[in-house]
Amino acid sequence: MRLGIVLVTLGILMALHSYSLPIYVDEVLFKREVAQIGNIDAAQHFYIIQKKYLTLKYTLLDYSVCAFLLGIVSIAISSIGFNDLRSPSCTISLTSIGIAAVGLSVVAYYSDGMVHLSRDLSPPWSPVHLPDKESLKKLLYFLISWLALHCLILRKDFQTSKRFNDLTLDFIALGLLSSTLVAGGFAVVTIIGGQPIYAVPALLWFYFHLSLLAGKQSTRRME
Repeated sequence: MRLGIVLVTLGILMALHSYSLPIYVDEVLFKREVAQIGNIDAAQHFYIIQKKYLTLKYTLLDYSVCAFLLGIVSIAISSIGFNDLRSPSCTISLTSIGIAAVGLSVVAYYSDGMVHLSRDLSPPWSPVHLPDKESLKKLLYFLISWLALHCLILRKDFQTSKRFNDLTLDFIALGLLSSTLVAGGFAVVTIIGGQPIYAVPALLWFYFHLSLLAGKQSTRRME
């Protein structure tokens, strides 16, 4: 509980400090140097100049949200009890979590483009464009297929409300273990990499896959 409170407090302080910072150390000099960029390797030169003048404003803001989110998760786990963490009590709830993960993933992908657009950190001759409908459809169809494939596990002899603390390497479902590790790795990368937009759907995907792994392992153990 204390760790969660510390993380939430740290996130709030980091956010407040980020709002007090300008985007560039000296925006006038930054624009002047950008205006002098030639046509050869223009984008590379732009980002070199930008790195020279860019403050930690947006980096601190992103990590502040990640710290706040980790704090909330830590407080929730402490309230439940680490040893009592378990999968949802019914398959409908578990499927709903998967559907929410799909929806939030698509929203995060579009929101990421909006954030990049609002921050205006790309070269002026190469502005950022929001994801088009086709790319959103491809992502949505892929995630729906991924969800449907994993939900096939729920058809027969699947155990719900299983404690994650009971997971062992005995009777482990290797396919589900792999997808769970991928989901968990993605969640870690989004948080450590300071990508709060993707952190929430990543954590939902991890919980979804972990729940499937726990339920399937319990079934195999009963055979």
